[in-house]
Amino acid sequence: MIKIYSDQNHYIPDNRFFLNNITKMLWDKKGSKRGRIKSKSVKWFNFEYDLSKADIYLLTYKWNYYFNYNKIPQAEYEVLKAKQLGKPLVVFCDGDYPANLPFEDVILFESAGYRSTPGLRYHSAQPSYIPDYLDVYCNSHLQFRQKRVEPVIGFCGLASTSPLQSLYRRLKLKNQQRQYQKGRLKCEPPPFETSSFRRKVLHQFNNRPGNQTKFILRKRYRAGVIEDKSLQHPAKVEFVNNNLNSDYTVCMRGGGNFSVRFYETICLGRIPIFIDTDCLLPFQDEIDYKSIFPWINMKDLPHAAEILRNFHARLSEDDFLDLQKACRRLWIEHMTPDGFHRDFISVINSIK
Repeated sequence: MIKIYSDQNHYIPDNRFFLNNITKMLWDKKGSKRGRIKSKSVKWFNFEYDLSKADIYLLTYKWNYYFNYNKIPQAEYEVLKAKQLGKPLVVFCDGDYPANLPFEDVILFESAGYRSTPGLRYHSAQPSYIPDYLDVYCNSHLQFRQKRVEPVIGFCGLASTSPLQSLYRRLKLKNQQRQYQKGRLKCEPPPFETSSFRRKVLHQFNNRPGNQTKFILRKRYRAGVIEDKSLQHPAKVEFVNNNLNSDYTVCMRGGGNFSVRFYETICLGRIPIFIDTDCLLPFQDEIDYKSIFPWINMKDLPHAAEILRNFHARLSEDDFLDLQKACRRLWIEHMTPDGFHRDFISVINSIK
């Protein structure tokens, strides 16, 4: 059990959506569905009304709320309040942009941050929570693939750009970067044009000896399907089938420096090829991701196909099956709400 404090004086029910997930669980009203988090781990936390008795201070809302709605002074007040009583302060941040907090020595969990960000007390990714795809698409059964001599590499997503589109996107990005440097743009843009980057990464695997590729290159995010987010939409089913019918799936950043595809891949028991762009993963100091699946640094991109080929060649048939189980287990034990909160408590107990 860990005792948490968030400032109820700053809570407005209409802004419930922006509450940090742990406080949202504890403040959930019976029958409330908006923004509800389903997790058994709610019993591992106890809301403490007296900050002096709390183990940690959770910034009441996610950082996005303070940043987007000009409430940063309110957040600064909460940070000062926590520091005055010597309480570790935890901040959560969602979305495609790094938090870039204006204060240091806090514990930050964010989706799109950079691992090299300095000045933080602790820094980790928060996973992208998704439904259990085995329940949705596979009748709750892990669909094993047998090892082949040549690995099948999959990818389905935005990566198709014409020369004209690439030029337009590069020019647009350069303008955004200039505006950000001048303080005219609030959110930090990517360091490079990401659609062309994805295409460049996939090119490293195409037509290379020793592997097979199943790439579906789309011209628009989610194939242009914005409104209909049904898990049974044909575009989504195509995405999942591409993953299921591959041995490995290339996982790399999009507009934000993270990959939802990574979480979807391991949920399905498939093996990610992780392209590291100074990414954050959950509890990266505790989980040895590089020992589980192929990990490719930016400087090693020209050798990506060779790295995968050597990784695959070292696996026996039993190793390959065990690796699929390990990826699925990684999702269950660390990327679900219960798994993440268990790790969260372990880290907080080691810090406080």
